[in-house]
Amino acid sequence: MVDESIECVEIRNSTVVSRNNVQSMLSAGIEDLFVIDFDAIFRNKFNFKVYQDISKYFEITVLSLPLRIEDIMDSFVSGASEIVIPGRIEPNTLEDYMRTSDNLVMFYQSPVVAKAFYLLGGRSFFTDRDLDFPDIKVYSYSRIMSRKGYIRLMGFPREDLEGILI
Repeated sequence: MVDESIECVEIRNSTVVSRNNVQSMLSAGIEDLFVIDFDAIFRNKFNFKVYQDISKYFEITVLSLPLRIEDIMDSFVSGASEIVIPGRIEPNTLEDYMRTSDNLVMFYQSPVVAKAFYLLGGRSFFTDRDLDFPDIKVYSYSRIMSRKGYIRLMGFPREDLEGILI
C-alpha cells in the first residue's frame, strides 16, 4: 500500500466540484473517492442526496466532521463507506460513535483522543502526520509523506480548510 492515492472531490453549495468529471474518472478506472463536504464542515448542512448520487459510481469516504450520531447514520444510509469524525470529542461521545460503526476515520487532532479511538478498535485516520499505531490506514493530506498504510489525497484543498486543519 505504499504510495497509494485517492482522488478528492468537493461538495460546495450542494454541487460536486472536481478537477475531473465523473465520466473521466470512471473511464480512468477510479473506484474510490475522498469527498470533502464543505457545506457540512462549515454550515452543518450535510449533502446526503449528493452522497447518494456519487456512491452509485464510487466507494466514498466523506470528510464532513459530524457532531451528531444521526448525521453519521444518515451519511452511511446515503452511501458513504467511511466517515471522517472530529478528533476533539469527549470520551463518551467517541464511545457512542464507535458503537455506530467500524467504518469511522478519526481526524487526528489530539493524541489522547486518537489513542482512545485506536483502543476502541478504530484503525483509520485522517492527518498530515506520521502516526505510531500499528496496522492502521491513514488518509494523508501531507504533500510529502508516503509509507505503508498511507493513502495520499490527490487534489486535497488544503488552503480552503486551513482553519480546521490545526
